[in-house]
Amino acid sequence: MRISAFPILPRFFPVIIVALVAVQAGSVVVRAQAPPPRMTDTWHHLAALSPGTHIHISSDKKSRTCFFESANDQNLICSQKHSGGTQYTFPRTEVRTVKLTRYGLSTLAGMGIGAGAGFGIGAAVAPAAAPKSNSFLDFSGLDREVITGIGGVVGFIAGGAIGGPTDFLRGPTLYRRPGP
Repeated sequence: MRISAFPILPRFFPVIIVALVAVQAGSVVVRAQAPPPRMTDTWHHLAALSPGTHIHISSDKKSRTCFFESANDQNLICSQKHSGGTQYTFPRTEVRTVKLTRYGLSTLAGMGIGAGAGFGIGAAVAPAAAPKSNSFLDFSGLDREVITGIGGVVGFIAGGAIGGPTDFLRGPTLYRRPGP
């Protein structure tokens, strides 16, 4: 296809693609030669947290999602409920990571991913479901677009129901134990 306003543009596509690949390859080499960042002890970051911040703690013995209460040089203390409840004490030597929780963001992302998957499945199933049939699931009265839309809505709901509780976008990491 030739664009009349830019007749030579199609001839430059291979050159543009090669240039983009070369720039990307060069940046990978530069990143590979850069020294790795030093891992420093960031335990002091926890002291800056305000009490009641929802965090996820991964330790050698147990992992918990709880509300931050305090941190000193030896321990991290959090509680099950926002205003008290069961307290958990984690010795500093056992804590591997401390991350902020992102339930809302995980729910929204899950809804988006679920809706996309649902629309795709709905679009794939619609031609088979729309023709007249005598089956138990007879959708012959519905248009293909409606079936696709139903798939999207079901995926939207399911994605939100799965994404929120799993908190799959958990982060950022406030503390990571130094070392290997």
